[in-house]
Amino acid sequence: MKKLLSLVLCTLMTLSLLIGCTPADDNERVSFKATVLEKKDASLLVEPDKESTELNSSDRIIVSITDSSLFNSQNDSIAIDDIKTGDLLVISYNGLIAESYPAQINTCYEIQVIESAPDDTAEMIFEKGFYRPNYNSLPKEITEWVSYSQEVPCVQEKIHNGHRYFLITEGARLSERTAAKVEDVIAQADKLEIRITSVSDEGKDSDSFSSFDLVILENNELPFHCTDADNPDEYFMGLIGLREIDKKVVAASEWIKIFSPQPHEKIGDTILLTGLANVFEGTVSYQLLTGDNEVLDSGFTTAAMGDWGYFEENILIPSDLNDETLTLQLYSESMKDGSKMFVVDIPLLLAN
Repeated sequence: MKKLLSLVLCTLMTLSLLIGCTPADDNERVSFKATVLEKKDASLLVEPDKESTELNSSDRIIVSITDSSLFNSQNDSIAIDDIKTGDLLVISYNGLIAESYPAQINTCYEIQVIESAPDDTAEMIFEKGFYRPNYNSLPKEITEWVSYSQEVPCVQEKIHNGHRYFLITEGARLSERTAAKVEDVIAQADKLEIRITSVSDEGKDSDSFSSFDLVILENNELPFHCTDADNPDEYFMGLIGLREIDKKVVAASEWIKIFSPQPHEKIGDTILLTGLANVFEGTVSYQLLTGDNEVLDSGFTTAAMGDWGYFEENILIPSDLNDETLTLQLYSESMKDGSKMFVVDIPLLLAN
């Protein structure tokens, strides 16, 4: 009996070792379509196709290509240098995505370029290191980006179809009736200096005055740094925790901008609060109020001070509520006396 038991145990151990050492076969491969956003020596930053399930993990994925086979649309082997920003790819990998932002695919078997991005740089004439495109002829993705950004005074960049777009928006400062314009772009050893000047709307009608400036940079590699041609001490705010403003601001005060929830949105047991803020100590406080202004919950989330910081918070709704309407109030506390500043009130509806 002992010999039989030992034989069974040895057999099970051998089988487990064999199973554990079996390599993944081709049937375990997963493929999806994606567009190249950025290219490096050993990785690609891609945006999954809108119909791919990978988009549920992240809208930005870094794909390691160290051990990947690369092909063009004719199934010829190619090198990483043959892949361009804006190319449409089919990516085959092991189905595992590391949850981060951007997300990561560390085991990629094969990449095929199925559609090359159009090369229209020949039509552009770069003067002083930049080209100012006709806004009416821009791709939809770029015009949406500009539209989403109008509420926030900041500088951003975006790679699209191999071109490096630079955007400066005035946001709430539009009341001053001046706009910032790119004057010159100077490539230095370690950075790209973008010189910006202020333009007044004096003598211009409202249709010809623009509260933003959008240019395409000739240099695609160097990090940029903005300087004011008229005021060297001027600081141009950027984004922290968000690559670009890719969604609509649905509620706002001067220094707090909300992406979600939308006003009058029906909510269940949780509120997903997302947005941007540039406030004292980077602290955005919130209160959840009943229709009678009773405080149900309060707390804070962290954004930034000096730049626009992205914040995200899940707020639980008490299960025993009878109210049909609630208000989510966001604010910053005054450094001087602790009073509420830059208040944003968002009315919400409880789902039945």
